[in-house]
Amino acid sequence: MHTNHIYIIFFILMIGFCVPRVTLGQSEIEEERSSLLGLPGVGFTVDIEQNTAFADTQLVKIETIKDLGIQALKEGEITIYDDRQIQESIRRPVLYVHLNLLSTKTGIISFGITASLYQPVKLVLNGDKEITASTWETSVVGIASYDKIGVIKQAAVGVVKNFIDDYHRVNSN
Repeated sequence: MHTNHIYIIFFILMIGFCVPRVTLGQSEIEEERSSLLGLPGVGFTVDIEQNTAFADTQLVKIETIKDLGIQALKEGEITIYDDRQIQESIRRPVLYVHLNLLSTKTGIISFGITASLYQPVKLVLNGDKEITASTWETSVVGIASYDKIGVIKQAAVGVVKNFIDDYHRVNSN
């Protein structure tokens, strides 16, 4: 009987320590999602950083990822600002996708892909100074081989689709 009490106390303590951390993480996700509320549209840009074993080889082309991302945004019915509109005003939100690729001569490519939404924000504690900051972010890591390079493209489109899903989640009403 005494052993059962110890297990019950241990269980209660575990719940007491874990639940607040889970709740904090969930509230942070909801806060990020809420930054998408009312967005009229986004600019879209892609950056690729690669350290390849074959220096003259570009594993994935920026244009390909950008075209696939724009296609996903259009299918998701998100207004896309063109590059000229983005350059004219810092006040337009931009979805920035960054791919980091590391390949080896053994044919393995490890990758990390991050999508961040940058938009104008005010720093309340700094006299309402306006800056551009990331208000939403998602990422994925993985590995692929040279004959399965499409996995990287699919993962890049996947982070864009995560943005689209969150956008529609908060703007559905």
